[in-house]
Amino acid sequence: MSKRSTPGSQQQRTPAAYRSSSVDVPRGSTNRSLVPATNSRNNALERVAQNPIRFHEENGMMVPDGYTSHVIRPAARGDVVTMARAMNRDFGAKAKAMFQSEVDAAREAIEQDLYISYRQPGKDFDCYRVGSIGRCFCGHALNEHARFNGKSRRLKCKSGGCACDAFAYIPSRPDEAGEFWLAKRPGFDQSTWRAKCRCGHAHDRHEPKYKRCKECSCSNFNSNFLCAACNNHWEQHETFIERGDEREQQKLPTGEFYMPFAELPDMQQVIFTGSDAHMPSPYLDAAPRQAVQHGGGMRGRAAALQAPNRPAIGYEQYSNSSTRNDNSAAQRGPPRGRGPLRGSHRATEE
Repeated sequence: MSKRSTPGSQQQRTPAAYRSSSVDVPRGSTNRSLVPATNSRNNALERVAQNPIRFHEENGMMVPDGYTSHVIRPAARGDVVTMARAMNRDFGAKAKAMFQSEVDAAREAIEQDLYISYRQPGKDFDCYRVGSIGRCFCGHALNEHARFNGKSRRLKCKSGGCACDAFAYIPSRPDEAGEFWLAKRPGFDQSTWRAKCRCGHAHDRHEPKYKRCKECSCSNFNSNFLCAACNNHWEQHETFIERGDEREQQKLPTGEFYMPFAELPDMQQVIFTGSDAHMPSPYLDAAPRQAVQHGGGMRGRAAALQAPNRPAIGYEQYSNSSTRNDNSAAQRGPPRGRGPLRGSHRATEE
């Protein structure tokens, strides 16, 4: 039984042949013959078959005729400092502000021969140098804890009502936890920032002794951030309190080599003075004028920056090896540093 159509449901329908997506019918043409659209693709394949792409060998690679190849090699001198200077017009001031607390901590350590550092056990470099204003997990500064008496290294907190029985350093600035973007937010107050647990609550909302959260059922502090120096979690670090001779036995830097960027004198001067005016410009347009004029455009500028008379910043710039013990310093060689912008950038030309 067929369904009766109503006048309102009747619509003009296009023949199925013309609705097919596999045919191509020219609009307005009187010729209603159907031409498959695949003909154009077949014609293209036939043209390719008749005129195959020819290759030639160049630098050990097969390259299409009419093209040239360039071998991509890793940078012989990965100059991280120059890259950072090119990205930050106020690089000197920012670098000084970032490392000022570590510079002060290093000076205190050298004067008192007491080195307090934050690092992973078994590692041969410090992630952070801790000074008197360094923050403990309990929320109080190091100078609010008991002083080291040469015996116990568990420095108890002297703040009234605090249950902290041992100083445990924790980052107090967002850049120490790799959260550099926070300082760029309008109205951001760095003094209110606190390192947080994965439960979402700050470290000072956890018990200082057992690390249990006071706000939720979290039973232990598990950091939701990574160390900016070694890219590992807070709970993988420890706070070390050591004398100079103890560090030398472990082949750790002491004295002037404990200062940040001791292996990069130019960079060290930046964090001391807040100026990078003594360093060559990192920009291509500041390359030596004569080299640019005879170098042939942009490639000439790039070559000028790599000229022998313009070395990359911080390579093989080790200072005099005079330390508190010359023999031990000669045995262990230059002090090892930390990751990009926080340590060693040593490299040599191929």
